[in-house]
Amino acid sequence: MNKMKLNLHYLGLFGLSLFVQANLQAQCDFSGLDESYCELDDPVTLVGDPEGGTFSGPGIVDGNTFDPEVAGPGTHTITYEMAGGGEGDKFYMKAMGGEPWGGSPNPDAMDDAFGAGGWTMESFETADPAVVFAPTTGFVFMDGSSMQASELQTFLIANLPAIEDWVNNGGRLLLNSAPNEGGDIDFGFDGTTLLYTTSPMTATHVNDVTVIDAAHPAMLGPLTPTSVTMSGTYYGHGIIDGTGYTNLLEKSGDPTKIVLAEKCWGSGRVMVGGMTTANFHSPDPHAENWRSNIMVYLYENACGGGCTVTKEVTVYAAPDVSLSADREELCEDEAVTFVATGADEYEFNIAGITNGDPFIPPTIGETTYVVIGTDTESGCVNTDTIDVLVHPLPTVTATADDYEVCFGDEVTLNGGGAETYVWDMGVTNGLPFTPGPIGFLTFNVVGTSEFGCSSEADVTIEVIDCEPVYAGFEFDDNICLGDCIVLTDTSIGTTLTTWEWDFGGATDPSTSFEQNPKICPTSVGEFEISLTITSLYGQVKTATHTLTVNELPVVTAEMDTIIDLGGEANLIATTTSPEGEYFWTPNRYVECDDCPITYASPLDSTMYNVLYIDENGCKAEDQVMVLVNFIHAVGVPTAFSPNGDGVNDVLFVKGLGIESLSFIIYNRYGEMVFETTNQNIGWDGTQMNRDVNPGVYTWVLHYDLITGDKGKQQGNTTLIR
Repeated sequence: MNKMKLNLHYLGLFGLSLFVQANLQAQCDFSGLDESYCELDDPVTLVGDPEGGTFSGPGIVDGNTFDPEVAGPGTHTITYEMAGGGEGDKFYMKAMGGEPWGGSPNPDAMDDAFGAGGWTMESFETADPAVVFAPTTGFVFMDGSSMQASELQTFLIANLPAIEDWVNNGGRLLLNSAPNEGGDIDFGFDGTTLLYTTSPMTATHVNDVTVIDAAHPAMLGPLTPTSVTMSGTYYGHGIIDGTGYTNLLEKSGDPTKIVLAEKCWGSGRVMVGGMTTANFHSPDPHAENWRSNIMVYLYENACGGGCTVTKEVTVYAAPDVSLSADREELCEDEAVTFVATGADEYEFNIAGITNGDPFIPPTIGETTYVVIGTDTESGCVNTDTIDVLVHPLPTVTATADDYEVCFGDEVTLNGGGAETYVWDMGVTNGLPFTPGPIGFLTFNVVGTSEFGCSSEADVTIEVIDCEPVYAGFEFDDNICLGDCIVLTDTSIGTTLTTWEWDFGGATDPSTSFEQNPKICPTSVGEFEISLTITSLYGQVKTATHTLTVNELPVVTAEMDTIIDLGGEANLIATTTSPEGEYFWTPNRYVECDDCPITYASPLDSTMYNVLYIDENGCKAEDQVMVLVNFIHAVGVPTAFSPNGDGVNDVLFVKGLGIESLSFIIYNRYGEMVFETTNQNIGWDGTQMNRDVNPGVYTWVLHYDLITGDKGKQQGNTTLIR
């Protein structure tokens, strides 16, 4: 209850100072809006000066766009307003791995500043920058302290331009990191750098700090008491190097080491620092109150001030344009007349059209015709459209069921590509007739489509004397049971009409009338295959060939077995055929992949397949299963002695079947002294080519097994010299 009263008192006093400051520098303007528009003009983008304000008025859409059509005809007032701070959502960002330096001082400070539930937490690894740094966000606190500096640096590298734009448009940012890893961090904002070194630590580590301006609003509330001097081990790990800043915290007695500074950036404000979390700071609660107060100060203080500007714009109505056509369907090469009304002048989207005059469309299919009508008094335009469908002339074809006809025989002519057909010389479409005399004859057909569009085509046939025919066919005459073959007709004769096959009992059914049938014999043996052909003129010829169908071999793979990882399993294939070839798959870890008897040493349970091909090319297959016992045994020795005696000099990860791993060793200060991803590379007890001291070292092991299982172990190992 007391904290709430302090907040209200502070906001009342400080709000007054903000009002005075805003009116001293409150000058707004915006560009992008003309004095007048036509109703159907494209929307325009309005740009506020300074950026970050709010547009309002008829026709304003998407925040900063004026749409004349939405506004409608008439004279309208557009307003641009710039807030001075104290608005928007609040976010606190950190890495996923817990709070920096442990504890909850940062969330506590956010609660003290904005109330529990009055802000949102996000992480550098998963946050959507478009959500955190949205126009509706007023304040963001980003902290990359402790072992979270690299996550902060990665996030800044990817998002600094967007963050700077957000601050430029009125956002307020507290960007802080007290690293315990890495080095300098580029904070952006015109070359700002967080300087950090681990050796010597005195270069960037600060114990005691002094507030440079004792009258700074953050010293005055809303939380009190506060102190001009504060200390900690360490109060800060990094110092700020940048231009254009007002320094807030400096190392006591050393103004060259700045721990916290602020500056305006466009319409917003950015504060940068290298402070550790407040739980390291004293006196209590002065230091904690200071941390919460600077958050309130930033939230309430953008640099754009508050201002309002208005402009008038006139929107003229669009003419009521209408387009019609004397017909909306026609055939290719026919004309259509377009009539446009409702405006003073007209322009069509397709060249050659004159309002009220016949026009032959240049393209086939449905075309959208657009007329642009102009009101000469206002200069405003409107459009109307009409779809006209142009049907193509049919692509008529003329065909005969035989283009070489014996004199005295019948032939049938057929038209294609249309709906109805009319032939010359008394021919009826699709009905047989007897052509003559001997020689070449040309027939014409006129085809009409369903839309009444017509075109024509010709067909020429030759009336000749009959010619002799000869039967013949070819195929693969030596196959395996279960194979299928195509019998290819090689008969000679241009007037053949039927092909009658007899497969000699090789298949069921044993006959076919296809020209090139496909057959799949169902039994082993030799079969007589015959083909009888008949010509258009009744000529008959027969050809016969022998087909040999071979029996399929039988192969047996044995035997299913179980082995331990690293062991061997016998693979044995037997068959009744005297000669042939063997192929084992998969062939990885198989000693001989084309031997009937071999062995395999798989790393995981594997089904092996053997393919056998006999002397006739016939194939048979079988399978055998080899199960592998996998023993999950992974670990790290609890001690080793890197003394050069050749015994236990290197600390390795132990275990079989490890596909990948990450092995990291830390000293008692939490510093990483060794890292490897290779099981064959171990730690020899050195760091930076120097022997480390004997003692207990902590390690963390992550591993993936060849079975797909994953695991994590952590423990201690004693180094003995």
